[in-house]
Amino acid sequence: MKGKRGNLHYGYTTGSCATAAASAALRALLLRKAQEEAVVALPQGKSVRFSVEACELTAESAKCCVRKNAGDDPDVTHGLLICAGVRFHPGLGDGEVEFLKGEGVGVVTLPGLGIEVGEPAINPVPRAMISEALRRLLDEHGVKGGVSVTVSVPGGEEVARKTLNARVGVRGGLSIIGTSGIVVPYSEEAYLDTIRKVVQVARYSGCRKLVVTSGVRSERMLRPRYADLPDTAFVHYGNRIGKALDMVHEAAFFDSVVVGVMLAKATKLAQGELDLSSRTVGLNRSFMASLARRAGYGKDVVARIGGLELMRSIVDIVPFREREPLYELLARSCREVCRERFPERRLTFVLMTMENGCLSCDGSYVAECAPSRPAVRSSKQRKR
Repeated sequence: MKGKRGNLHYGYTTGSCATAAASAALRALLLRKAQEEAVVALPQGKSVRFSVEACELTAESAKCCVRKNAGDDPDVTHGLLICAGVRFHPGLGDGEVEFLKGEGVGVVTLPGLGIEVGEPAINPVPRAMISEALRRLLDEHGVKGGVSVTVSVPGGEEVARKTLNARVGVRGGLSIIGTSGIVVPYSEEAYLDTIRKVVQVARYSGCRKLVVTSGVRSERMLRPRYADLPDTAFVHYGNRIGKALDMVHEAAFFDSVVVGVMLAKATKLAQGELDLSSRTVGLNRSFMASLARRAGYGKDVVARIGGLELMRSIVDIVPFREREPLYELLARSCREVCRERFPERRLTFVLMTMENGCLSCDGSYVAECAPSRPAVRSSKQRKR
C-alpha cells in the first residue's frame, strides 16, 4: 500500500474490496473472460487497482474474489477473501442493483444502521460504491436492466464473533463497511463510528436508559445491577468518553445515563479530561493530593498520595469503600464533568476497581456491585 500514517501502511475497507470483486465479476460476465484485476474509484476520487484472486464464470453468472489487506491496522478481516457473485436481472430497472447475502455476511436485525431490517449488512457507502461501478459498466456495454450481487466472505461468520456486530444487531456474519474506502491504521474515526452505531441502535431499539463503560470488563461488573437492560443498552467508550457522551447527548432520546469509569481513569476525568488515554493525559499526583486535602485527610495521607507511582495503589492508602470522603469527592467531581453534557437527564456515575467493586454517585452513595474477584487488602488497611 502506498499510503502511510507515520511508518504505518494504509489498507482498504471491505467495501472497497467488495466493489472490486463485483466490478471484476460483472466485467467477466460482459466480456465472457476471467478477470485478473479491477480498478475502483474511492469516494474521495482516487482510483485503486486490486488483484483478483479467483474468478469463476458460468453461462449466467460470474464470481470474483479479492483478498482483504488492512495494511498495518489490527483488523480482524485482514487476509479474508471478499467475494461477489453477479448475474443479470432483467426485472430490475436500468442500472439498478439488488444486494443479496452470501456466506459470512450478516443480516441486519435491528434498526439504526441506515439499512432496512432483514437486508444483508452491506453499509450505505459500499452499496453506493458497488452500484455506481456496476451502473457504469452496464452503460458502457449498453446493457438494459439491472444486476443482482451476492456478497460473501468465506469464514466471515466465525470472525464476526470477535466483533461488536451482534451488539448492533448484525447476525450471522460480518458487515461490509467503509466510508472513505481506506483503512487508516489505528483510526480513531473507525472506533468512534462503532460507538455512534451502538448509540443509534440503542435509540431505535427504544432503550431509554444507557450504561456507558470503558469496555467488556467494566460492563461485566455493572451487568448484575442492570440485569433488566438489553445488550443494546450497553455502550463502550474505550478512552473517548467525551466523544461518546456527545453522541449520547446528540441522540436526544435517553432519559438516564449510567457512566462507569475505572479508578485510575476517573482521576483524569475529574480534572475535566475527556480523552482518558495514557498517551494524552498522564498521572497527576498533585491533583489527587489536593483532592485528599479538600476531603479532610491529614498531611501524612496527602503526602503519600502525592508520591504515588500508580494511581490504582491509592486504595492501599485510603480504603475503597462506601462513604469514604476521598472517593465521594472524586466521584462527584467526575459526575459534574459528565453533567455538563446531560443537564436535563438523570446521571449516575460509578467509580470502579476490579478488586474492590463499585461506588455509585447519583446524589447519594451505595455499593452497587461486587468485585470481580475477592479483594486483597493490604497490611496497612488491615491495621486500620
